[in-house]
Order: sequence, then structure tokens, then C-alpha cells
Amino acid sequence: MRTTTLVTALVTAAVASVVAATGAQAQTPARDRVAWQKCGERGADCGSVSVPLDWNRPGGAKITVAVSRLKATDPAKRIGVLVFNPGGPGGPGSGVVRDNAAELFPRDLLDRFDLIGLDPRGVGDSKPAIACEKPVADPAVTQFPRDQAGYDRLVAYNRVVADGCRRKTGPLIDHVDTVSAARDIDAVRVALGEDKVNLLGLSYGTFLGSTYASLYPDRVRAFVLDGAVDHTVGSRRMALDETRTTEEVFAEFGRWCASDPTCALHGRDAVAEYRALLDRATRHPVPATGVPGGLTAEQIGYAAYSYLILKDYWPYLATAIRDAATDAAGLVGEVSSPAYRAIACHDFPSDVRDFADLSARLREVRTSPTARGYVEAWDIQAGCLGWPIRAKNPWGPTPVRGAPPILVVSGEHDPSTPNAWGIGLARQIACSRLLVWKGYGHTAYLNDPATQRREVDFLLNPTR
Repeated sequence: MRTTTLVTALVTAAVASVVAATGAQAQTPARDRVAWQKCGERGADCGSVSVPLDWNRPGGAKITVAVSRLKATDPAKRIGVLVFNPGGPGGPGSGVVRDNAAELFPRDLLDRFDLIGLDPRGVGDSKPAIACEKPVADPAVTQFPRDQAGYDRLVAYNRVVADGCRRKTGPLIDHVDTVSAARDIDAVRVALGEDKVNLLGLSYGTFLGSTYASLYPDRVRAFVLDGAVDHTVGSRRMALDETRTTEEVFAEFGRWCASDPTCALHGRDAVAEYRALLDRATRHPVPATGVPGGLTAEQIGYAAYSYLILKDYWPYLATAIRDAATDAAGLVGEVSSPAYRAIACHDFPSDVRDFADLSARLREVRTSPTARGYVEAWDIQAGCLGWPIRAKNPWGPTPVRGAPPILVVSGEHDPSTPNAWGIGLARQIACSRLLVWKGYGHTAYLNDPATQRREVDFLLNPTR
């Protein structure tokens, strides 16, 4: 679900929660215009909107969500506002709109909409920010334990991390779920003086968008949800689905290397060399500049996965695998961030019961000889194992009724949000339209110009 890094380089609700949250319509804050200030170097405006820390106590403590705006360049043909979420969870949108709009958004979106970048609560420039005292993952504490002692170490580490996040973040740590973030979007809508919202959500942004539409169907004009997240699948299937699709994408990566002379591993078996690298790192960490002690197979696997999700990154992955024979520095990457972990554990809590359960799941993903379970859904289910902060929005459907047709876009070979999730989400949204693209990579918007064009056309004219 992690698309934020990809966006920057180019320039993931329970029924009970949803039912309880419908009262939010009566709690919509009074209209309060944003105090905009010029920011960046491309004509954007930046500001913030005050929202309740706890939407169940709207009169209590307040926090702020940061927003940016790039006004429509053709005011006479302006349609309204278009809220953009690049993914995550924990992906900030305000900087993307402020600094990279020209590279990311087609001209007709720039002409016809005020583009709105929003940093979800606790993220980016929103205040306070989610922060932790310790890294949310430690290479010395494996997320793939082979015995009870390793399992116990993982659970204990996650609890220590969460306790440190609570101390450093404060009360906000209990309220960074997606339902709360969706209510914040409506507060932004009111502050902007808009009756309806348009939204382009990538990856986790599809979950944020569908949650908003579930809460406020009458406030939707046109929503495109690309790289769909299905909040019903549970953490076991989530990891298994991603692993299987990632295995398919690795195979395509190998075929690309075999056919394209520009691939650094052209003329060699790229997939076999990657598997051999993982085997070597499993026996002993491999040397990497700047990494004392070297990289583990776990670290390499997660890094390679992050390269796979955008086809433009495949050349870098090939080079990194080739160079890892002597220096694996090209495969150094971040497994997870404080915001990603805190939000994910609210929305996608681990349902692992015990070590035997996790072992069974590990055997399932290890049937994929290349992917081996090194996918972000495993990081979520293992990283949220034993997490002591109560999940505010646990697994469950996100039913949308009464909204205009919503476009759900899903990829046949998307390693981060597999096609089955798009089908599942579309079934939860009444009158939705499902668009499936056949290529490789995470989200059509970032990988397939033809499908991106259809998304843009839908945002411009959703009734056509």
C-alpha cells in the first residue's frame, strides 16, 4: 500500500465503527475558512484546519491537519476541489501538491480543479506528529521467527515500540485510525466552503476514500480509488495475496531482464541470482556500505519488494542485485515508519493467535520461492503482533450506499494491492464501476498512461 515514496520519486472500517461514525454528520464543524499562505515555488497555498483530537468528543482537545492548494488554472471551467492521497498509511499529500503537481497531474486536472494535498492526522506537517522512541523494526528482531523464543522477542519488541510511540506522540496515538482521518477530510471540505468532494486516492488512499464515502455518501461528486484495499481480508490473506502476486511480478521482472539489453543482469538469470542472494544473506548478512554487520535476507527482501512496485524502478533493482555480489548498499531501505506502523495497527491489526499460527502462515508464504513473504502485509501482521494500543478501526467491511458511482481501479499484477482486493472493495460499494488493468506495478495511475487517462476522464465527467 506504500505509494508515497513512488509519488515523490516520480516527481491499507469495521461495520460497528461505521455505524457509530454516521453520527459525525451531525458533528460537522462550523465553516471556518483556511488561512492560506503562499508556499513552495510553484504558486501553491498552504494552511491548516483544526479538528477534534477525538471525534467522539468534538468539543474537546484539538489537533491540526495540514493542507496545500493549487488553484485551478482555468477558473471559468473550474469543477471544484480534488483531494489527493498518495497512499501509505502515513503518506503526506500536502508536499506533493505543493511541489510536484505539474509532474504528477495531467493538464486538464490542473485546469479544472483546485488540487488539495492533505497530510492525514499525525502525518507530515499535521500537528502533533506521530513519533516513536525506537525504530518500529529492528534487524536483530526477526519478523520471521523460527521458534517460540524468537516469537516472544518479536512480541516484546513490538510492545516496547508502542509504549515509546505513546510517550512521544501523546494522546493522538489512540486516534490515528482511518475513520478519524476520513472525518478530518470532511472538516477540510467545510473549511474550504465546498458542498461536495472529488478525490483521487492511491493504494491506502482507496481505503481512506471509501471510508469517507461510507460516512458521507451525499458529499461525494467523483471518487477514483486506484490500487484498491479490501478491509475484510484479514492479515493472513493480506500477506498471502501480496506474496503470490509479488512472485508473479518477480517472474515478469526476470523476463524483462532477459529481453531488455539495458537490464544490468541481461544475459543472466536475474531471478536465480536474486534467490541466491537471499540464500547467502540467510546464512550470513551480506556486506553493504554504511550498514555495520551487513544486510539480512529480511532487509534485502523488503527492499527488493519496494523496487518491484513501480516498473520505472526495475532497472535500479537489477543493478542493486548485480552489485550485491560485492556491496548490497543498493538494497538498503526502510521497512516501516512510525506513522505507517501506528495507523496500520489501528486499521489492520494482527490476527495471529500464537507462534503455531504464525509458523503456519510462514509456511504458506515460503511456498513462493522468490517473494518468500517479504511484503508489506507481512510487516503489518508481524509488526502489529502484540501491539498494546487498542485498534480503533479493526478488520471489517466498508459499505458505501447512496453515493454516486465510484470508480475502483485494480491491477491484474499489482504486488501491493492484488486484483482480488479491487473486486472485493467494488462489491462493498453500491453502483461502483470496476476497471481492471492488465499490466505490472502498483496502481495504474503511476504505471499505465491509458488507464490513467480513463481515471482523469471519470473525474472530469463521472456521469458519462
